[in-house]
Amino acid sequence: MSRSSIKCAVVVLAAALALTACGTSASAGDSAEPDPNATFRYATTYGASSFDPHKTRITSDSTMLNLVYDRLIHRDLDANPVPGLAESWEFSEDGSRLTLHLRQGVTFSDGSVLDASAVAANLRRALEPDSITAAMLDGVESVQEQGTDTVVLHLNGPGAQLVLTLSDLPGMMVTPNAFGTPDKDAALVLEPAGAGRYTVARSQPGAQYEFAARTDYWDPESIGSARFEWVVMTDPQTRSNAIASDQLDAAMATPLSLAPAEQQGLQFDVQTSLNNYVLNLNRTRSEFGKLEVRQALAHAVDRESIVDTALEGHGAVADQNFPAGYFAHNDALADQYSFDPDKATQLLDTAELPDGFSFVAGVSNLPENQLIAQIMQEQLSKVGIGMEIRSMTPTDLNPAFNSGELDAILTTLVGRADPSLLLTSFYGQDSPQNPSHDDIPGFREAMDAANRATDAGQRAELLGEVNATLMNYAAMLPVAFAELGAITSDSVTGYEPNRVVDEWRGVGVAGS
Repeated sequence: MSRSSIKCAVVVLAAALALTACGTSASAGDSAEPDPNATFRYATTYGASSFDPHKTRITSDSTMLNLVYDRLIHRDLDANPVPGLAESWEFSEDGSRLTLHLRQGVTFSDGSVLDASAVAANLRRALEPDSITAAMLDGVESVQEQGTDTVVLHLNGPGAQLVLTLSDLPGMMVTPNAFGTPDKDAALVLEPAGAGRYTVARSQPGAQYEFAARTDYWDPESIGSARFEWVVMTDPQTRSNAIASDQLDAAMATPLSLAPAEQQGLQFDVQTSLNNYVLNLNRTRSEFGKLEVRQALAHAVDRESIVDTALEGHGAVADQNFPAGYFAHNDALADQYSFDPDKATQLLDTAELPDGFSFVAGVSNLPENQLIAQIMQEQLSKVGIGMEIRSMTPTDLNPAFNSGELDAILTTLVGRADPSLLLTSFYGQDSPQNPSHDDIPGFREAMDAANRATDAGQRAELLGEVNATLMNYAAMLPVAFAELGAITSDSVTGYEPNRVVDEWRGVGVAGS
């Protein structure tokens, strides 16, 4: 039975505080046990720029790295924190310490033992100034080992965000035998050394990867197949064709892949995701240092037409960093930057740019991003803003922007386990993913207040205030949230779309 795309409303979950999935009827393989000896063949739009979770420069690398690195905290499908390499955790009464109690009997892929010493070494490395994870662990002052199975994080700032933060890149554990010298660190970029379900058997970076299941993994039920093939296919039609011709078992479902999948009778599950197409601005380049210019951009773009055209209706307008229904969304911001070309022109006049200006935007070479860029280019031209499109691979795009080579990029901010991860990564003054390195007025104070709140409702309200602070500053231009998930063959069993990113735990192909 084929699945059709269902646009469903998102709801606030009291505990998970995450988006609901858009579910459809079960596939033939859903009730069957996966064949443990099978190879699971999957295609998505990107690989990984690095297998080093702490030193990579692209946070979306975490999607693939989940196969080879377990985290201290895991997530269920609704993004609730659940035990991972840490079986339990608790904050001290005054909130100054987070204590992690580690799982016993876990080993890394090289056979070494995962213990408090190894975890502490990883967390200290994740806190190093050149680590992409340092900003995510803001508030951690020091890391202390207690015996062989307990690690204590001593905090000098708010810590409510840290539990889910440790379910992302900062919580990925690398064997200490694989880092600590320049040679080891360089080797880790190409070959992971973790405590996860798989190891890399073969790779063509950026194109194709083959993973082999570990026979000594602590949670064997989460391994659905003996081998996992990960292929990069940017064209949505090609992905659908590959499933229809039995070259693949599953593929990432993006907005432009849904119509081809439906035409071929393929099944898919999608949901309005946290993934946000944005125009990210280097506020030290072009004219982007002027608030009126950034606001003019926001009013000049017709987001509804972009969703209807570039995403074929499979998405939602983005008027801020998080979609409607998500707990960090701020309803009051919905009409702040409505489509208003006349207002955009007035703002450019105020910025003393009556003849407009031009800028260079790096754009991911994925079809959805290219279409969004072309529509945006035409819309901006009508108010006198020239946008030069420079197409780049997703792997090259973000490093070029982060190093200050581009005025802007049209990219996709991948949903993260906790809102603070996205916010601090892209807006934090010292974050390597914020080439502007500007001190956004009120951002740090608002972020700290939100991360002091342990009550879910209070934290949601305070994160909404962080959203307002950023949108008032017009730090970047959110455009649209995509419907994402997977297209699957009839034989796939155990798949349910994940609220953050698909981890493929327990997913496989049914035995014959």
